[in-house]
Amino acid sequence: MSDLKTHGRKKKRKKRRKKQMKWWSLGVLGSTVAVRTVIIGDSMFWSGLPFLGGSPSPLSKWLETWAGHSIENHALVGASLEEGWVKSIQKQYEDLNKVPTITTLIMDGGGNDVMSHRQDCELWNSACQQVVDHSISIASSILEKAHEDGILQVLYLGFYYIKGLEKAADDADRKMREMCERAMVPCYFVDPRYNATSGQGLPTPEMLGSDGIHPKPEGYKILAQMIWDEAMKHSILLR
Repeated sequence: MSDLKTHGRKKKRKKRRKKQMKWWSLGVLGSTVAVRTVIIGDSMFWSGLPFLGGSPSPLSKWLETWAGHSIENHALVGASLEEGWVKSIQKQYEDLNKVPTITTLIMDGGGNDVMSHRQDCELWNSACQQVVDHSISIASSILEKAHEDGILQVLYLGFYYIKGLEKAADDADRKMREMCERAMVPCYFVDPRYNATSGQGLPTPEMLGSDGIHPKPEGYKILAQMIWDEAMKHSILLR
């Protein structure tokens, strides 16, 4: 009988060790919270035709390759921050299952809001400026909810330069960086605008595809590398 008890205790210890090793592999020591990374956004993170399924974008696939596993992805092609013909990025966030707690939220947002007002934004008139400000307001509300939901950090991808929309990108990226700096949740802004002096960012138009909007495969890799580098800079595990 004592042998059975001893065997039972050994099995329990073995199970506990396996569980401890699981948390170790997730990079969480002395904690019972698993590391969970979630992506929301638009076609920067998801590819395919709207409403017909699709798959992670080349950017997302690079992040998954470097992380060594798939990453939970709720992004949708055509999604805006504002409600539109595709579930908005705000709604993507609202619909997320918050259990277990999301530790890292990777997102973008606002590009399709600007593109839907492209003529105004190429003119850089007050109508476009209102679109940018409204987009920032929605993104700020997502960050506020992220803080309330206990998310540990956010990686926010900004706008790269597209011909005719340079002023909109400059204004939006400046405001998004300020938004991240003000946020209660730690928010790390990834600025993809190309800087010829430093060589940082996405070189456009040469790294854009035939539509002049979406990156070429190597362009997606540059954006992924920028997100990955920012995560590593802040010791963020993308699990």
